[in-house]
Amino acid sequence: MSTSLNGAPARHDLATLVAILDLEPIERDLFRSRRTGVAGRRLYGGEVAAQALVAAERTAGEDVGVHSLHAYFLRPGDAGHKVVYRVDTLQDGRNFRRRRVTAVQHGEPILCLDTSFTTDRSGAGNHETPPGAPDPEDCPDAGDTFPSGTPHPATMFDLRAVEDGHEVLHPFLRDMLWFRLRGEGFDGRVSTAAVLTYISDLSLVATVRRASGRADVSHLTSLDHVLWFHNEPRFDDWLLYAKSCPAVGELRGLATGRIFHRDGTLIASAAQEGLLHARR
Repeated sequence: MSTSLNGAPARHDLATLVAILDLEPIERDLFRSRRTGVAGRRLYGGEVAAQALVAAERTAGEDVGVHSLHAYFLRPGDAGHKVVYRVDTLQDGRNFRRRRVTAVQHGEPILCLDTSFTTDRSGAGNHETPPGAPDPEDCPDAGDTFPSGTPHPATMFDLRAVEDGHEVLHPFLRDMLWFRLRGEGFDGRVSTAAVLTYISDLSLVATVRRASGRADVSHLTSLDHVLWFHNEPRFDDWLLYAKSCPAVGELRGLATGRIFHRDGTLIASAAQEGLLHARR
């Protein structure tokens, strides 16, 4: 049986995710994560980006909300070791506040994130509509493609891949994915924006592999991750992740995504560039 961070049986739901994203303050503008995985296993990029956002939020104040972030993945992280987050204040204006966060592990930066906060909470009332997709209840479960045990997105979210008539090796290569958070009751330690940042890294860069049309691609490496928040993230129902690849070359490709609430509200837009690795 897998265990949670405190040694109890793992619930693998919102409570588990909040415990992962919650950070320990160790000094002014310095925070530290908890060990969440097995040493030697690659750290999930969405976890590092979301924790970096949590660190920035704790220095920005409660009267603002995040409206955008841009993260660069610099080196692979190790899931079996803690990460230290250093926050630098770039601007404290009347309407906007900017922060830069550097994630450090083993003395080297593994991620650099710039994020911007605003006092404007009005949201985007005019936006594009979601693409047509079957209801999540009519889509196959995509979470059973992950091994059980160590917490990861599939253990804390219900995932449904939207079938589109194309033969693919993995459901995450499809252009649309429904997801829903397991559990409920945010306790204020982390924001809904941080939770959305965590899940937004899942499967996005895989879109590049499908668009490349190449059979010799063994895997992809995410180079960066960008999010723009248009409306307050809500996890009271399913959300649809609609993905596409507008450009792909011999070595790099760009993936874009839009995250819609089931009621049609556009919550966020995402972009990520991926590096293609060919089999030797």
